[in-house]
Amino acid sequence: DECQGPVYFQKWYGIKPTTPIISGGMNALRLPGFFQNLGHGNVINTAGGGAYGHIDSPAAGAVSLRQSYECWKAGADPIEFAKEHKEFARAFESFPGDADKLFPGWREKLGVHK
Repeated sequence: DECQGPVYFQKWYGIKPTTPIISGGMNALRLPGFFQNLGHGNVINTAGGGAYGHIDSPAAGAVSLRQSYECWKAGADPIEFAKEHKEFARAFESFPGDADKLFPGWREKLGVHK
């Protein structure tokens, strides 16, 4: 085995590929960048906080996670996508720390005054 930059190469010796499971602080705002880095969206998303932390409800949080995937899949700008997808838009208010870091100026662009 060898180290290839930030990737650890490992021989699987015939073991079939598996689906990655993601969690640990994941929310709708982080997903587009995550999928971009991963190169696909074929994951099991167990983002409990990303759903339960949504300002409107856990159900709205789950919808925002799905909309986030749709945003990435479409290659859309997240701010522009949020303007037409309420649950995704409300994720910005639900996770303002991530929103500030990932999407500076989001409040003005989405008309949020807090």
